[in-house]
Order: sequence, then structure tokens, then C-alpha cells
Amino acid sequence: HTHGIAETIETLHRRLGLACSDVLGTLEDNWVGLLGAELASHCVLESVRNQVLVISVDDPAIADHLKWSRTELLGAANALSGGENFTDLKLKVQR
Repeated sequence: HTHGIAETIETLHRRLGLACSDVLGTLEDNWVGLLGAELASHCVLESVRNQVLVISVDDPAIADHLKWSRTELLGAANALSGGENFTDLKLKVQR
């Protein structure tokens, strides 16, 4: 019994603790809607690992804003992705 490439990739993602590609795609497609245009222009969704959204930001003040908005952002991301896919944020300030 052979597996398709897509199925193999999804299995590998699960084993590595990575989100399924369709969940990432949904978040990326709705990034501006999730964060608003101003915030989204300063933030890049890097990955999702073990239910943690990893987001790069270009300003420490933006990171602080996202920390304060953590509960709302995770709730919106979970609602958008159709489940409890995300439990935390990891913010990385890139200068």
C-alpha cells in the first residue's frame, strides 16, 4: 500500500509537531484579517510547532501588543482554523 506525497508530508508534520499545511495556509490567507493591516505589516507567521504560533515581529512594541492580545489572537486563530489548534504564541523580535 503506497501513500501519496501529501499524506506522507502530513504524517511527517504531525510527527515533528508541525501544523498541517492547510491550517498554516488558512492563517496566512487571513493574516491581515486576524491582526489588522497595521499589525500584519510588522508580523510574519514563521511556523506552528506543537500548537505554538511562532511569529516574527520587527518592533519590540509590536511584540508587547501581541503579548497583551494573546488570548484574543489565539481565540481568533482557533476559530478560523476550526478547532483548538493553537495554545500559545512565541514572539521573536527581528531587527
